[in-house]
Amino acid sequence: MSKIFINQGHAPNGTPDPGAVGPSGLRESDVTFDVGNIAADYLRAAGCEVMVYQSDSLQDICDQANDWGADAVVSIHCNSFSETSTGMEIYTSRGLTRADGLASLIMDQMTGDFPQLPVRSDWSDGDVDKEAGLYVLIHTDAPAVLVELAFISNPAEEAILASLEGKRKFAAAIARGVTDWQVAS
Repeated sequence: MSKIFINQGHAPNGTPDPGAVGPSGLRESDVTFDVGNIAADYLRAAGCEVMVYQSDSLQDICDQANDWGADAVVSIHCNSFSETSTGMEIYTSRGLTRADGLASLIMDQMTGDFPQLPVRSDWSDGDVDKEAGLYVLIHTDAPAVLVELAFISNPAEEAILASLEGKRKFAAAIARGVTDWQVAS
C-alpha cells in the first residue's frame, strides 16, 4: 500500500494566507482544501494510505511528509496572474527524477478531463512539467509534484474551480495519475 501525502496549498481556513483570490472572491485555500479531500477519498478507495495536510508553513509541510514516510507528495494549488491567463501547470524539482513520471501521468489525466485548458509547460525539454526549486519540491524525501489546477484569476476558470463538478474532476484526475504512477513504478 502506497503512502500518498496530499498538501492542500495555503493556510487552513485562509488564515493568515488564503493564497490567490479570484474575481468573485473564491479563495485558493478553499479550492485546494476541497480538491485535496476529494482526491484523498478516491485514493483511499483505490487502496492507498493517505495523509492530507494544509499548513501555512512550508517547513511544517515537508516535515510532516518526511516524518510520515510518504511515497509521493502532491501539493495542490490554483494559478493566478491575469483575467486572460489560462491553463494548467505541474512542477517538479530540477533534473530527471521519479517525480517527472508522476507529473506526466497526472497531467495526462487532467488534460483528458479538461481538454479546453491548455498545458503550460517547458516543452524545450520534451516534458509536460516545469522544473523549479520550489521549497516543497526540494525538501521532501519522496517524489513531489506541485499541481496548478487552473487560473483562479480568470473568471471562466474560476467558475470551474468553484463548481463541485470541476473540483471532483480535478481530484479524480490527480488520483488516477497517482495510481497510474504506482502501477508504473
